Amino acid sequence: METTQRNTQQEKERLRAWIKKLLPEDYDKFDVESEFDSGISYDENKSAMRDKLRCLIKDIKGQAEEAMAQQDKATAQQDKLENERLQAAEKEVEEYNKNLTYDDHVDVDQFYGPVIRGIQKISQGYSNLLFIKGRGGIGKSYQIRKALTQNKADYVEVCGEVTEAYLYRLIYDNNGKVIWFKDVVKLLAGLGSINLLKSATETENQRVLTKSNYSKQQDDLPNTFVCKCKFIFDYNTIPGLQLKEDFEALASRGDYKEVPFSDEDIKKMMTLVAKTDKDKETTQQIIDSFEANGIVKLNLRTQWKAFKTREYCEKNNLDWKAVLKDELTNVSKTRGMLYTLIGTKAVKTAQLKKLLLQRELVSSLRTADRKINEWIYIEELFKWSESDKNYFVCINQKK
Repeated sequence: METTQRNTQQEKERLRAWIKKLLPEDYDKFDVESEFDSGISYDENKSAMRDKLRCLIKDIKGQAEEAMAQQDKATAQQDKLENERLQAAEKEVEEYNKNLTYDDHVDVDQFYGPVIRGIQKISQGYSNLLFIKGRGGIGKSYQIRKALTQNKADYVEVCGEVTEAYLYRLIYDNNGKVIWFKDVVKLLAGLGSINLLKSATETENQRVLTKSNYSKQQDDLPNTFVCKCKFIFDYNTIPGLQLKEDFEALASRGDYKEVPFSDEDIKKMMTLVAKTDKDKETTQQIIDSFEANGIVKLNLRTQWKAFKTREYCEKNNLDWKAVLKDELTNVSKTRGMLYTLIGTKAVKTAQLKKLLLQRELVSSLRTADRKINEWIYIEELFKWSESDKNYFVCINQKK
């Protein structure tokens, strides 16, 4: 009796192992215990179960195919919706760009003569590369977009982060267009991206790019292609530039335009931009606040925000002068801290580092050096001398 039970259990285990090989994912859906017939042999049980398993396998296969079809349908629907969103976004941008209008303000445009000329060369095919460097809030982007639009250039704006690996795809996907990089300065700090840009901006009739083996995500891209793009780099500064010679080699392939506006230039531009009596009055209050303490950021962006603040105050019956004065003195935490340390004087970085350490605002000289570079990059500080070590800095632009 005991032997018979042991043999029966062994046969059941053999049948379970066999079913598990047939249905590795769904073997538990077949109940061997209830289907086993102790009155017949192992082979007879296996044959009987095989017929039932065929039906089960067919059913499972049908369910899987149906689930796959449903998944494919859902994916197709999702792709359709995504494509519709992308098309709508592209159409919106296209309509926006098509309807852009710009004021022909000759007095203001003359400040950007070299920039406008550089973009005309790019748009008309006389240059492949243009660098535009200048402080923030002085209207660089407006003038670049205006010149590109007026020259009917096919261009794409690129902001944020662009890796060396993605640059090859970006150029390929936009081949033939003007690629306008806005503050994408990390590309100018990496040797791989600089070398790729060198090839893309060579002064030859054909500029051939070759793919590097960055990742499998580039498998769909050709190993080489002829680059027909042109490039504009628009930025404030490049912090911690290590590859100076490589950058200069890249810059020599195109035009380099620096926009060194002084505070007096900005004041004049702000005055020219102000058309109505209200705008002129608001602009004068900004200038007066700057001249009173030097802590107000003097630029066209500050002016635009001040115009909007006045509109808001007038709509809500508020004293616009008092509100604007409060906003102008409510400076960033960093700028306020620097003002308490050095005021509006230009000091050497060694002196500023010493003050930062004495006030325990940083823990080491290395941190102080990094912070100063960051503040220069975000324009809380401005360099007043061109040396690489112990140069003069100030919270205001050099006049």
